[in-house]
Amino acid sequence: MLRRLFRWIEIAFSDEKALYNDLKRIFGEYPNKLDYYKLAFIHRSASKQLSQGYLINNERLEYLGDAVLGAIVADYLFANFPYYKEVQLTQMRSKIVNHVTLSQIARNLDIDKYIVSQANVQCSGKYFYGDMVEALIGALFLDKGFEKAKDIIQNRLLKDYLQPDNLLKLEVDFKSRVIEWCQKNRYKIVFNCTVKYLQDTNPSQMFYVDALVDGSLLGNGKGTSKKEAEQNAARIVWENHVCGD
Repeated sequence: MLRRLFRWIEIAFSDEKALYNDLKRIFGEYPNKLDYYKLAFIHRSASKQLSQGYLINNERLEYLGDAVLGAIVADYLFANFPYYKEVQLTQMRSKIVNHVTLSQIARNLDIDKYIVSQANVQCSGKYFYGDMVEALIGALFLDKGFEKAKDIIQNRLLKDYLQPDNLLKLEVDFKSRVIEWCQKNRYKIVFNCTVKYLQDTNPSQMFYVDALVDGSLLGNGKGTSKKEAEQNAARIVWENHVCGD
């Protein structure tokens, strides 16, 4: 009890009081190590260089947060939707962890004032805010551990996106986005599809699609339907070339 009181006094008189309070608003409790979260807000465009030559930014936290979020969402879906097949679980997880959904969440968190980046980066069209959410999740994992991070993410951060009805309505049509981009820039795009049978007995099909823009292979994807494979190929084009740096 006394320790908690000292902690409250420390936060109340801290120069970082506003950040402490906003993180409590987002996650439901104060952080233990604020430096993790401060690092999560540093975009690579504003990297800081240490005397040893290392660059400091949120990319490593983003990588970690992506893996943690994927595991937590997969655990939730597996436990709560026992009658869903693997394909349905995969589709639902993809809709939660993709950068479009994460960017929507980020804008609701009202954290812009803490982000450190070059001025033009946030307006570039990249999945800037989705990356920031992943970095914050990486910071949360380091600060609180997996079980606490899981509880916070499932019951607070993503609760509005973990309802199956909402997820099924959420469409991320990368193919249409890429086609519009190509039309705008007068590029020619072609989706080449091949089908492979996975088993000789009771065969099942897997579709493979190459996305070629002006004859160059910019993305490929696979799926249990042609539509799914095209969307996966288009997503690679969108993330690596349309919204890439």
